[in-house]
Amino acid sequence: MKKYWGPLLFFVLLLAACQQPVHKRPVSFYFWKTQFALNRFEQNVLREHAVDTLYVRYFDIDYKPEATQPTPVSPIRLDSSITHYKVVPVIFIKNRTFDRLQAADIPTLAANVLHLIDQINKSQHLTTREIQFDCDWTETTRDHFFQFIREYQSISKQKISSTIRLHQVKYKERMGIPPVDHGVLMYYNIGAINGDNTNSIYERSVANRYNSYIRSYPLSLDVALPVFSWGLQMRNGQVIDLLNKINFTQFENDSNFTILTSNRYQVKHACFKAGYYFQPGDEIKNEHVPADDLLEITTQINKNTNHRIGKLIFYDLDSTNLIQYETDIIKKVLTNAD
Repeated sequence: MKKYWGPLLFFVLLLAACQQPVHKRPVSFYFWKTQFALNRFEQNVLREHAVDTLYVRYFDIDYKPEATQPTPVSPIRLDSSITHYKVVPVIFIKNRTFDRLQAADIPTLAANVLHLIDQINKSQHLTTREIQFDCDWTETTRDHFFQFIREYQSISKQKISSTIRLHQVKYKERMGIPPVDHGVLMYYNIGAINGDNTNSIYERSVANRYNSYIRSYPLSLDVALPVFSWGLQMRNGQVIDLLNKINFTQFENDSNFTILTSNRYQVKHACFKAGYYFQPGDEIKNEHVPADDLLEITTQINKNTNHRIGKLIFYDLDSTNLIQYETDIIKKVLTNAD
């Protein structure tokens, strides 16, 4: 008896395709803590979206006023679970580092950065083939920052990427183009941090001032999307602190706080909360990017780049951030970006 496998095989492949949709753009996450450890929720997010690459903050570089040279700040501690992923180390460099640093000292800084990255990698026998530098450079620091990139590339022979902020895209003639292999467009932190009703993480009206300039930027770009939140602690009308990694539902059931609006709380009694100190009368403003705005961002990116954007990288991988969204938010964003 003849057996006809063709129709059955077609059905099986069709069923598999329906169960596991393939998106045009790869997806990744930033990891921005000082110790690499993933909880079950975070592991499931990576597994569900077939994430194989993580952009991991290794350390900051700062040149503090009292210091005589740039120094690393809060190097990450890795555990063995990181070996399950391809890792791109991310080094955040405070802009004042390049304000203070002499040109003659840039090769030393590049060598020191490479050495510390190697030491961190050796702790878990990692090999990394790309490095990313995150620096909000200015007109006055761009030459030193760009020289640093060239020095690092000459001694590491690694692929190098750099974060690019929207104002650096709009004013590219003044800000310059970093000498990197590609950029990551940071599509967030574009507003003023203040107590008004705008959102400093993402405000559509502010983003619209920059969108038309993205198409002509001469670097190939991935895009970083915001799935984080923070709080602004205000006293006497002034922002005095940024509250990071906080689940804001804990304010709602605390008798020390009064709910003013859907994203504002007022302190009734002096107290400590989540490691922060609050005085009576302080206000807390919760800022995050709603799901509809995330979808709007991908729509605008496609519109203003003619669908030429590469990878989508979500900032950042943290269950405290992600539980604010419906479980299918990443899938919706990816589908909207295709």
